[in-house]
Amino acid sequence: MDRLLVNLDHRCAPSDHNRGLALLEVLIALALVSVVLLGLAGLSTVAIKGANLSREMTTGVTLAQDKLEEIRLSGYQPSLSGAISQVEPYGSMTEEPLYTRTVSVQPNTPTVGLQTITVTVQWDADAHSSSLSTMLAE
Repeated sequence: MDRLLVNLDHRCAPSDHNRGLALLEVLIALALVSVVLLGLAGLSTVAIKGANLSREMTTGVTLAQDKLEEIRLSGYQPSLSGAISQVEPYGSMTEEPLYTRTVSVQPNTPTVGLQTITVTVQWDADAHSSSLSTMLAE
């Protein structure tokens, strides 16, 4: 019976071969974790850029919508005989100096008695833009 216990103890004792495998397994696990973390870092960079573009686009649409509402409040301009275009250059809008806004008014378009108003907002050195249009009737 003593021999059986001795043999069992001998089998449970770790060998040098098993220690080497454990170290190899740890190194492989660390390599896999590193690859996953690098992938997550790249994904977070893309998410941050996407969120920034979304914020810029929302600001651009809001600026265009605000100007359209202002023009709607002033109403139809019967005195217009030709198309007009008004530009608010970069830096002229104190609340958003990184944006420029252009308002175009086309009288009698698409038909007599209608005015087509288009507001275009640009940002990022004109690399991005947003446009909204509406029509005013007599």
